[in-house]
Amino acid sequence: MKNFSLSRNERVKKKKDFEIVFNSGTILVSSDLLIKSIYLFEYNAKYSGIKIAAVVSKKAGKAVWRNRVKRLIKEAYRLNKKTALIKTTEKNVKAKIIFSSNKLNEKKFSKVKLKDISPGIVELIGKISQQI
Repeated sequence: MKNFSLSRNERVKKKKDFEIVFNSGTILVSSDLLIKSIYLFEYNAKYSGIKIAAVVSKKAGKAVWRNRVKRLIKEAYRLNKKTALIKTTEKNVKAKIIFSSNKLNEKKFSKVKLKDISPGIVELIGKISQQI
């Protein structure tokens, strides 16, 4: 597996998986309140690793802006996932994480960039990897 890729196997795609994480997951919010994450761990799983998804509410902005935010969230995760991935493989844990915008919207951040989103994602990945 490549260190800095985000393959299909690393994404939460099924509706059932989304429902499970949203219903019984733990919520974390970054210190700047821009990014929120909901995560769930499966211990002693058959396959260890992390699956992620990026979600942005329709209330946050128009489709082009929402899709850009989702791409930036995935990119920030992809560049900083190594420490969390090592911990999950060491402890044989399967993690499902859903990142979403918390107070990030098109009115306040019309031109959103990776430098706006990346610190929150790095902070949340660090907090989640401590929980493992």
